[in-house]
Amino acid sequence: MERDEIIKRIDILIRGLSQPSTKINGSSEIGIVRAEVEEEDKPKLGALLEDLIVLLKDDPENRGKIKGTVGRLMDGYGHIKPISELLGSVKLCFLDRGDQ
Repeated sequence: MERDEIIKRIDILIRGLSQPSTKINGSSEIGIVRAEVEEEDKPKLGALLEDLIVLLKDDPENRGKIKGTVGRLMDGYGHIKPISELLGSVKLCFLDRGDQ
């Protein structure tokens, strides 16, 4: 997955979490995340995803901060398949490759 696609997916998740009355298919990526995350945790998840997207856009070479944010997301929400898949893509694209 390319950098722009990863950032776009994170942005879509953030918007899906922040809109409580959206008409989302329960089997979609956003629907799965919304169903798995408790209501009071949705703003926390949204904030962590916002932090990650800012780092990926503005400071993609700061692997330490990206790794820390990914770690916090994995600790709290890594059991949710769309989140773990997305974070795996972030690791591959932004953390594992030193030449980008």
